Amino acid sequence: MPPAALGNGAILFHEHLSFGSSFFERMRPANVPRPATPPSPSYLENPNLVIDEVRAAGKEGVTCVVDGGHADMGTNYEHLREIAERSGVHIVASGGYYLQIMYPPEIATQSEDQLVDGLVRDAATRRWGAFGEIGSSEEMTPDERKVFRVIGKTQVRTGLPVFTHTSQAGCKKCALEQLDILESAGANPRALCIGHLSDIRDDPKAETHKQIARRGAFLGFDTVGHQLGQGDAKKVALMMEVLQAGYEDYILLSSDFASERETKFNGGAGYNSVTAVFLPKLRYAGVKDATIHKIIIENPKRFLAFVPKTTS
Repeated sequence: MPPAALGNGAILFHEHLSFGSSFFERMRPANVPRPATPPSPSYLENPNLVIDEVRAAGKEGVTCVVDGGHADMGTNYEHLREIAERSGVHIVASGGYYLQIMYPPEIATQSEDQLVDGLVRDAATRRWGAFGEIGSSEEMTPDERKVFRVIGKTQVRTGLPVFTHTSQAGCKKCALEQLDILESAGANPRALCIGHLSDIRDDPKAETHKQIARRGAFLGFDTVGHQLGQGDAKKVALMMEVLQAGYEDYILLSSDFASERETKFNGGAGYNSVTAVFLPKLRYAGVKDATIHKIIIENPKRFLAFVPKTTS
């Protein structure tokens, strides 16, 4: 579909609508004890609950949500299709690989070219609209470097945009390292968004963000509006530094939402965390409505737009 068909509603470039039953357990830090009783299934395993949440977000102005999951995270693509068909909100499915801890065996056993060929086939047959979220640890492992080279090469082959995951504890070097590897593999920086830059804690003047924007890539402020990473006040301050430097065309907003305690059925803002919680804070900080319109509507349209390539 053409980007204009998304209309003038909010476009959230990185949220989560489906996880596998083992995702949160697999992500449990080694120093955190296993719960005494098995946790209840996540709402992200129940498409009916997610449909209600997304439909409610649509009624409040969200027109498109990009799901940041893929097979190694247990994403159910049939659930995504059902959410798209029943919620009234456009859903973009993504593909790729997350972190070393989640990798399937083929990362170690297949060559980079074999992995690229597989992703190109899957992107076409499963109608992916992006690669993401593609993650790296604070100290990037050799396999994670391999995956980033693979994703960069696959971006060249498909034209699809890529959004990444850096540590939500904040990691300047991770952001730049990811961009370096993707660009070295030939990826177009205008199709790249380096993620979780809203959580960088040791760069109050946002010099890392400005450097990334100067290289042509998008800046992922994608943990905003709810209890993830550092507080919104510091995220607003970082964004103001970016805006004052003239890089409003490079900012993307989302919340990386997967928090059951903050869903609408539990009294939270749900998938409206960006529009209902974070945007008012930007307005209070003095950001004009025209700039907000660009950041939440026009920038993600440019990021997501691509011309399908004929691949061999």
